[in-house]
Amino acid sequence: MVYDLEDKEIEIEDEDLEKSREIEVFDATLRDLTVYIESGNSKLLHEKGYYGNIQNDILELESIEALLLLERKRIIVKTEDGLEYDFQKLSEFFVNNIPNFWTKFLVYKDLRSRGYIVRKGFDDDIEFRVYNRGAVIGESNAKYLIHPIIEGLPIKLDDLAKITKIAKSSRKKLVLTVIDSSGELTYYHCKEVIF
Repeated sequence: MVYDLEDKEIEIEDEDLEKSREIEVFDATLRDLTVYIESGNSKLLHEKGYYGNIQNDILELESIEALLLLERKRIIVKTEDGLEYDFQKLSEFFVNNIPNFWTKFLVYKDLRSRGYIVRKGFDDDIEFRVYNRGAVIGESNAKYLIHPIIEGLPIKLDDLAKITKIAKSSRKKLVLTVIDSSGELTYYHCKEVIF
C-alpha cells in the first residue's frame, strides 16, 4: 500500500478537530428535587455556562437547569440507586413535584436559547434574574426580572404592584412573560404607573 503522508496528516488534523469539538458529558445525581455533579470538571460547566452553584467542588443544579442540560445532552442523570432518567422521565418527575414547573422551564429554555444568562429570582414573586449576553456573574448585575404568567389565568393587581415595586427597588426592568396554550411566549416590559 502506498500512503500519502500529506493526506494522512490532514486526516489526523481533522480527527483532532472533531475530538476538540466533542462536548464533555457529566454524570449527575438526582437527590430530592436537586441534581448534583461531583466531577472536578463541573466547575467548567458553571464558569462557561453559568449553570448552578458550586460548593466544595460540587455543582448544584436547579431542576430547570438540570432538565435543559439533559435535553442538550450535557449531563446523564441517575438516582443514587443507579436508575437513569431520560428527558421524558425527568420532566414528568419535576412536573409532578414542582408547581408550575413546565411554565418555568419553557421560559428558562427560551431565555437561554437567546443567549441570556438566567439565574433564580427573588422568592416566589420574581422567577428569574436575567443578565445581558456576555455578562460576568459576580461582576455584572442582572438587567431584567422575569415573571411568567399563564395566558387566561388572572393576576391580582396587588401581586402586580408588588413585583413592580420589587423591580423598581432593585433598579431592574420588569418583564412579564405570557405563555399561551400552545407554549408560545410573549414578553412585555412592565413599568410602575402612579396616579
